[in-house]
Amino acid sequence: MKNNSDRPLILWLVIVSIMVFAMVFIGGITRLTDSGLSIVEWKPLVGTIPPLNEAEWNEAFNKYKAFPEYKIQNSHMSLDDFKEIYFWEYFHRLFGRLIGVAFFFPFVFFAFKKRIRRDMLPKLGFAFILGGAQGVLGWYMVKSGLVNKPDVSHFRLAAHLSLAFLIISYIYFLILQIKNPMMHFKFNFKKLKRVHLFFVLLWIQIVYGAFVAGLDAGLTHNTFPKMGRSWIPNEISLFKPLYINFLENPVALQFTHRLIGYVLALLAFMIYLAARKERDFLLRKTLKSLSIVVIVQFALGVLVIINYVPISLASMHQIGACVLLLVTTKAMFLINSKQNI
Repeated sequence: MKNNSDRPLILWLVIVSIMVFAMVFIGGITRLTDSGLSIVEWKPLVGTIPPLNEAEWNEAFNKYKAFPEYKIQNSHMSLDDFKEIYFWEYFHRLFGRLIGVAFFFPFVFFAFKKRIRRDMLPKLGFAFILGGAQGVLGWYMVKSGLVNKPDVSHFRLAAHLSLAFLIISYIYFLILQIKNPMMHFKFNFKKLKRVHLFFVLLWIQIVYGAFVAGLDAGLTHNTFPKMGRSWIPNEISLFKPLYINFLENPVALQFTHRLIGYVLALLAFMIYLAARKERDFLLRKTLKSLSIVVIVQFALGVLVIINYVPISLASMHQIGACVLLLVTTKAMFLINSKQNI
């Protein structure tokens, strides 16, 4: 039975989820416009205020000039050019702070008013901790691009993006729990094993998507379905030992990302067939939606590759991954939850 008194709580979490969703989009644009290294300091409080006059802008620009990105690839940049990349990184950080405010103060209010069930308090508190960790991890990622090379570590980028996806998935899971207080969640790996496998592979695909973005691996081969003239490009054998290919070789990373995409598409088709026999209407509908989103996401991935990774399509592809994760999260919740008697 749904509790109407939980509606304000659910609305609050939905708003936070939408903000995190938007943050993923903003972060993608920040990455695609090479704006992420424009602010070379991390000031969680003072950094909320941007440069307000020409002198402050020149000071920020001079700090940027001291680091590899300017020296190696942006030495031609004017102050106006700097302001453009500064905007996205500043907006990215500012929006992250706004999410923290939008979560913390309503959380304190609802907890003080005892509007949050006792079992949900630590779960929501953990969500806030994850948000704080994301801010710290973001700066840890940026620091990797301020040392020798004007690029952030693709490993740290993958960790940063994966945590963002984890946060939005976790908050959505909490929303489902609040909306369904009579449902008890416990993993049931025997039921719809394909969905559980899909969930695991999707997370691996998200990580590899971040690897591809971090090393600009989407630009190595821009043909489909083959990579150039081959199904398996020769460049994969360039890195020794072999496992390094799947961690640092851009060609191998794009190949792996494609391969996992094929497997996910096949699994989605198998899930669709299984969904047709499912008695639970909501679960059946969710599984069919999952299959549709996979098709759209696969098509977006192909368009990104053959069009040489335009910002618009690449951003849509990243958002598509987020939507797919949320649909899969709902499917996992429905599969692994039982009605309390």
